[in-house]
Amino acid sequence: MSWIWTERSTVSTCVLNVIGCLQCGGFLLGHDRQVLFLNTIASYCLGDGLTLRGKRLAAMDRESDVRLQSLIGLALYPPQRPNELLSVVVRRCPRLPLMVRILRLEENARPALNSARLLLVSYDPENCQVPPPEMLTDMFGLTPAEASVAIGIVGGKQLAEIAADRGVKTETVRAHSKTVFAKTRTRGQAELAALVTRVAFLIPPHDAEDASVAQAGGR
Repeated sequence: MSWIWTERSTVSTCVLNVIGCLQCGGFLLGHDRQVLFLNTIASYCLGDGLTLRGKRLAAMDRESDVRLQSLIGLALYPPQRPNELLSVVVRRCPRLPLMVRILRLEENARPALNSARLLLVSYDPENCQVPPPEMLTDMFGLTPAEASVAIGIVGGKQLAEIAADRGVKTETVRAHSKTVFAKTRTRGQAELAALVTRVAFLIPPHDAEDASVAQAGGR
C-alpha cells in the first residue's frame, strides 16, 4: 500500500485540511467502503487503533470494529433518522480510546469530493496540543511566567515540578497559579485544561505535513 499526494482533488484536500487544522483525522470513503483520501493525522491513527484491510478502514479492537462496520453500513444508506449521531469509541487498551464520528455526505456534494459517500472524523484525546505561551499572554493577559505555569498545570505537573523546571520557589509558582485561575476565570486544573485545549484548536498542527492529503493507491 502506498500513499500518493494529489493536487487534483482540490475540494477533498480543502475539506481534509480543515479537519486536520482541528487536530482531527479525516477519512473520505467511497460507496464500497474503501478509503479514497485521508489527511496526515488520520494516517497516524493507522496501526494505532485503526488499520486498513485492503483499502477498507477497520478498528484493531474486535468489538470496536463490529460497531464501526455496522455504523459505516448504516451510514451508506438513506438514514431513517437524518439527525442520528453515528459515532464509535475505538478501544486502545491500555491507552485512551479514539473517537470516530461518521458523517454521511449529501448527494450533491459527492461529485466535488471524488464521489466519496462518507466522511469519518477521528479524534485522539492523547494528541492534544498546548498553545504557545504568547497566545495565552495575548488572550488572557498572563505574564510570560504565568503562561509558563499555566502550561505546566495543563500538562499535569505538580507545582513543585513546575518550580523545579523554572528554578523558582514553589510558593512563587503557587502565587502564579492563583493569578492564572483568576485571569482565565477557571477553578482548577480540569477547567483550565479544558479551556486551553479549546484554545489549542486555533493553532496549526505540529507538523506542516498535517496540511497535506493522501490518496489511497495500490502498488
